[in-house]
Order: sequence, then structure tokens, then C-alpha cells
Amino acid sequence: MNTESVDVTSAAPALEPELAAVVARLRRLIVDELDVRIPEAQVTDDVPLLEGGLGLDSIVLFELISLIEKRFDFEFSDQALHTEAFANLKVLARHVHDAARAWPRSGA
Repeated sequence: MNTESVDVTSAAPALEPELAAVVARLRRLIVDELDVRIPEAQVTDDVPLLEGGLGLDSIVLFELISLIEKRFDFEFSDQALHTEAFANLKVLARHVHDAARAWPRSGA
């Protein structure tokens, strides 16, 4: 009889190192560069960025989008600007990571 059990629900899967770095950079943007006065402890990977979470309004969201485009050197496409992309930091990080990699760089 096998008495060893594995609890698959206790630990969330770790983010890939590249995505974890993007999450960290996004967290710093929100805490340090947006005028929202949100403590870093509240800006967790899974907290909703909009309603029911941090409650970023449309003006702050526009500022965040502008900062992301500047810091990550890409532009959001019109199709990418939907609320699902801003569900939480992990979802936003995946979108930013993928979009920045696909964005054509000038002078390359």
C-alpha cells in the first residue's frame, strides 16, 4: 500500500524566470511610477488590477499602458487593449512579454 500522497493544490506553479522578471518590473511601475499610492504588499501576482482588486481607473490605466510601452519598447495593438489583458500581473506580464518579443525594432 502506497502511503505517500502528493498535494497538487497546495503550491501554485512557479512562473518562468523571464515572466517573473516582467512581473517584478510591472510591480515596480505600479508602486513607484504611477501616482496611486498603493503599497507594494498589495500588488501581488494574482490581485486584479481593475475592479475588485487594485481598482485602477481609466486615467491610471492609460498612464500604466504608456509606461509599459516606453519601458518595454513596444506598442499595444488596438486588439490587445481589452480588460482581460489587465486581469492581474501574471496575465499582463504574459501579454507584455509576448508582445514585446514580437514587436519590430527599428535599426536592427
